[in-house]
Amino acid sequence: MTRTGKRIITREQLPVSRASVGKPVYNKPGAKPKPKAKRKPRQPPRPPKTPPSDLRARELSDSLNNYTVWLDRMPLALGIEKQVFKHIADLHLSASKRVVNKLLHYHTHNRAYLLAVGRGGMRFNLDGTEAGAITQGERDHAGRVLAAMPQPG
Repeated sequence: MTRTGKRIITREQLPVSRASVGKPVYNKPGAKPKPKAKRKPRQPPRPPKTPPSDLRARELSDSLNNYTVWLDRMPLALGIEKQVFKHIADLHLSASKRVVNKLLHYHTHNRAYLLAVGRGGMRFNLDGTEAGAITQGERDHAGRVLAAMPQPG
């Protein structure tokens, strides 16, 4: 057997110590331990912000409540958005197409409105004049939308 001058130590021959288990510890002279970062106190959750278009839609809905047709959720005439824009211009309100579309979506997807369309009858302009009959297809659609809605209470 020839010797190379190197001493080979196997793992089994090493003494077991706490320093050798886990991460190796390197002590530098003059090194200070790092202080742990302080956690910031938790902030309370912020209330959800209401989009400006929702605020404008509510404002517009409140102004349209002066019309009996709107307040009683009677079936509206097809193309009612033109009359809504005329109402906006008359009262000098600020509302975009997006606001009017959002408002009409909220209004026409209301349970009372869909029940009124489902009963059939006539559609109405904002001033209360009749504007045409509700078709059977529109009644069927209102029934499907109502069936898809969650039941109240």
